Amino acid sequence: MSQITEQLMQLLKPIQSVLEYVVVFLYKNVTTNYGLVIILLTIIVRMILTPLTITQTRSMVKMQKLQPQLKEIQKKYKDDKQKLQQETMEFYRKNNVNPLAGCLPLLFQMPVFYALFQALRTPSEIITSVLGNFYVNGIANGIKTGLMGFLPALNYTEFLVNGASNPNYNFLWMNLNARDPYYILVILMVVTMFISTRMTTTDPNQSKIMYIMPLVFGFMSFQFPSGILVYWVTSNVWSIGQQWVVNKIVSKQRVKEELEQEKEKLAKKDEIGKEKLKKIIKKKKKRKKRK
Repeated sequence: MSQITEQLMQLLKPIQSVLEYVVVFLYKNVTTNYGLVIILLTIIVRMILTPLTITQTRSMVKMQKLQPQLKEIQKKYKDDKQKLQQETMEFYRKNNVNPLAGCLPLLFQMPVFYALFQALRTPSEIITSVLGNFYVNGIANGIKTGLMGFLPALNYTEFLVNGASNPNYNFLWMNLNARDPYYILVILMVVTMFISTRMTTTDPNQSKIMYIMPLVFGFMSFQFPSGILVYWVTSNVWSIGQQWVVNKIVSKQRVKEELEQEKEKLAKKDEIGKEKLKKIIKKKKKRKKRK
């Protein structure tokens, strides 16, 4: 399992390096506040991935609209799995729908988010060469080295080599490489994740996810460094704002489609009405001729 993890990390290393170079650029040219750098980096990444998110949302909305018809097909062919599969695929083809279209954008986003997570949790020399290590440990390492020279027989494996936290990683009331001492970011993460999940969940059957997922991630995040939670909260806030805008766009398109459908129905009714009127006129003409 560890070998697979190492291989995965090696594959994502180029993405992590690109993100770290962006961090260094922002730190040198925009702001020397590491917390603001994380917020700006998160916004940049989310802006780049916005087209994929919009595609995902549109696909989910389209699939939701087709659910009643899909359920009818499932009821009709529930005893014949092969026929059910054929009819379902044919239904997707006729309606120009790809059932995987909602998942693919998410799969494309995952490597980027994981690489960003790694860049914040264990940054490489690209970042540490500019901001320094997480801890100012030169004095502690010096003491250890000195003691080892005079008393080499002692066991130094449990020697505390970490000094004070590096102030370059400070943001507001916390050091971003340590846990939030007041758990404010944990609470914000749970709340914003709940709102975001509620806005993106379109299937009523998945409503339990709205309550379970934020709590699970909230429990996990107790041990995370504050820097990762700053990224997470920023990403959730972006998701809420973005989903609000996307929902507005999708609802406008839906209203437009419904109006077009109504126009088509009215046009058909007019055609039927005109045909009936023509028939009535013809009948009257025939009656007049007979008279």
